[in-house]
Amino acid sequence: MIKVANNKVADVTPGYIINIIITIALMIGFKYVPPTEPLTPLGMEVIGIFLGMLYGWLVVGDLYFPSIAGLIFLGLSDYTTVPDALRMGFGNSTVLLLFFFFMFTNIIADAGITNHIALWLSRRKFAQGKPYALSFLLAFTMFVLVIMVSATAACLIMFPIIKQVAKLYGFVPGDAWPKHMIIGATYVACVGYMLLPFKSLPVVVLASYAEMSGESIPYGPYILVTIALTTASMIVFLLGMKFILKPDVSKIIEHKNVTMESLPKLTRYQKIVFGYFLLVVLILLIPTFFPQSWGITILVNNIGSAGILAISVVAFTALKLFRDNGKISTFQNLTEHGISWSCLLLLAAALTIASAITHESTGVSSWLANIITPLVSGRNPLFLLAFLCLIGAVLTNLSNNVATAAILVPIAYIIGESCGANTVALTICIMNSCNIGLITPPASAPASLLHGDAEWIGGKTAFVDGCLWTVSNYILILVLMYPLISVSI
Repeated sequence: MIKVANNKVADVTPGYIINIIITIALMIGFKYVPPTEPLTPLGMEVIGIFLGMLYGWLVVGDLYFPSIAGLIFLGLSDYTTVPDALRMGFGNSTVLLLFFFFMFTNIIADAGITNHIALWLSRRKFAQGKPYALSFLLAFTMFVLVIMVSATAACLIMFPIIKQVAKLYGFVPGDAWPKHMIIGATYVACVGYMLLPFKSLPVVVLASYAEMSGESIPYGPYILVTIALTTASMIVFLLGMKFILKPDVSKIIEHKNVTMESLPKLTRYQKIVFGYFLLVVLILLIPTFFPQSWGITILVNNIGSAGILAISVVAFTALKLFRDNGKISTFQNLTEHGISWSCLLLLAAALTIASAITHESTGVSSWLANIITPLVSGRNPLFLLAFLCLIGAVLTNLSNNVATAAILVPIAYIIGESCGANTVALTICIMNSCNIGLITPPASAPASLLHGDAEWIGGKTAFVDGCLWTVSNYILILVLMYPLISVSI
């Protein structure tokens, strides 16, 4: 048996071995296929490596092997050398940014702040006895948590809290309100997860766009548009609960005065850590909101986001300024959990192959333009957007969302360029369509948690609700997000 993506274990069956062979064959074999103009021989080889990565990520279900193999075979091509391919991948500033962001968010989790905030928010008196105020509060709490930690970590914190609140009102496992509440809150959290552009999925997509276009998507408008989408998803969630799912909430209405256990106050150490977190996030956003000619903006740009996060982690752990009864976060604490190594490897490979496949020496961009342009010529850009977002929504529920986005974004960029579409809007909307993977267990780690909770949720409910929130997200992207991005970026 071997480990594969998301810490799952797979049997080394004949089928698995065959899929591994197919992955390698794609990476090697395409170099021997005669190219069709404007494709070059290098272009055919790069396409084969890209397809091999795609097959490995989606069919084999492994993020490690295809990513490393792709970098090696790219280094063996005429595009570059193996050392340079590895350097381009693992030395990429975006990969380093994500690595240090993982470490930085572990500071918050290690201090116990996320659990404290979740408990505090879920115990507000204004929501007691009011089913949809309580539903909003719990979903909003999930949203707050995913800003600070990963979506998986937020689920692991909030699921037990939602269940405990349900028990206080007299619900039992299998009742409609708690199971719909857990799935709906996960949907809202997944949308809100995209708020900070330093998280794993947005950082992959935004960096890929920058590699291909030579321009970065501004963080300020991106964050504002994401806030609008998250707010809309919260409203849709509450309306869906009340008018579509219609769970029995009479127990919440009847028990208006639920007794909550007293919650200890934040320690001095936790307050300092939380303030430190907010300070670093504000520093990262300085280039977005301050004039570029200001000295502080120039300094932040020169250090870079990865450098700021690296300095923040070093300052926190090495200077030992923040203590709690003699205990501090160490580098070992910050790296032994909470870092998605598979995501880092995929990001390194995805950025490198995205740069290679769009390089003018391959001819891929011109080739795709020649094929796609007649199909989309004269079509409304919204048709192109709807088609690509639909593909993203379907594929992400069959595989890893980061891998799906890494595959679709370069293709969407090339198509968008060829037909004059707004490539920024295409990129951000496709990224968000790939974000919601709740229908099937392998779609995402939160989906695995939902489908695996047979006691409280059950597979059928997770599937039906997953379909509902996936469709809701798709519609919101088309009617809300796309227009907002088109006028703001």
